[in-house]
Amino acid sequence: MNKNPIVTILMPAYNHERYISQAIESVLAQKTNYPYELLIHDDCSTDSTLAIAQNYTTKHPDKIKIFIEEENQGLLKSYKRLIEQSNGKYLAILESDDYWLDENKLQIQIDFLESNSDYGIVAGDIISIDENGNIIAPPSCINTHIRNTNRWYEKLLGNNGIYGACSVVFRKSDFLSYCDIDSWIENSFVTFDHPTWLSISFHKKCKYFAKTLAAYRIVSTSISNNANKEKQLDFSVKIATLEEFIVSKYGYGNLSALDYNQKICLDIAGRALKRKQEKTFYIFAKRLKPISIKQKFMRYFPHLYYWQFIIRH
Repeated sequence: MNKNPIVTILMPAYNHERYISQAIESVLAQKTNYPYELLIHDDCSTDSTLAIAQNYTTKHPDKIKIFIEEENQGLLKSYKRLIEQSNGKYLAILESDDYWLDENKLQIQIDFLESNSDYGIVAGDIISIDENGNIIAPPSCINTHIRNTNRWYEKLLGNNGIYGACSVVFRKSDFLSYCDIDSWIENSFVTFDHPTWLSISFHKKCKYFAKTLAAYRIVSTSISNNANKEKQLDFSVKIATLEEFIVSKYGYGNLSALDYNQKICLDIAGRALKRKQEKTFYIFAKRLKPISIKQKFMRYFPHLYYWQFIIRH
């Protein structure tokens, strides 16, 4: 295994036997003028994911290393172990059901970061695909909120992450300086990428490349894209809780507390209405700081607001 890689690719893996070969092959296809390492963490898969990954490790021991769990640890602990074992100056994410499209992805992004020390995160265009590889969404309609600015913190607050962590590269030193993954695990955060991007983007500028770099797969059973509407909404609520933790450390940035309150409460209350989730609607309607008559009706008479909406729709 190369002991001096410039970038470490982090690949958490769990029951992705259909996809992991494509993910690994897209890493091996990268053309770089520097060494890299691919670290795979198999979180006690019950299918052939581990066997497939081990086969690649045998063929490419200089580039690939695998870490194996005997009991499922969960996503946050997977990332913690991978980062602790990483040797790269930079970290890239490629979960085992996604894959890279551009063979120059790493070279382009690392070249930029090497020349711009005031930037902490680089990302790029992605396509969104389904479980069978069919394109769901083209690059033109994804991540529009962060395309034309290098200040991402305020853009990401309010349930607006970077869609497709597979396009991102960030500095390991920034992660170690600004991110507290032990606290995230202690507080049962449901995702790794959103608190990472928020924590780093508060301190550093960020760069978006209008170049299609990766394919992000929408799997119906994943926590963020679950086909179950109740679980989708529950994920959004947990993201809001996660953001409360981040905001308690860094504040709202250039957003006012009122702007953030409007953004998060209206977003989740609106989703709860559409999914007919009465309890969640009440919680976020009552948190809303109203600025209109309609919002006052929602805030102070949530039961009436909810049922008139249900009746009309």
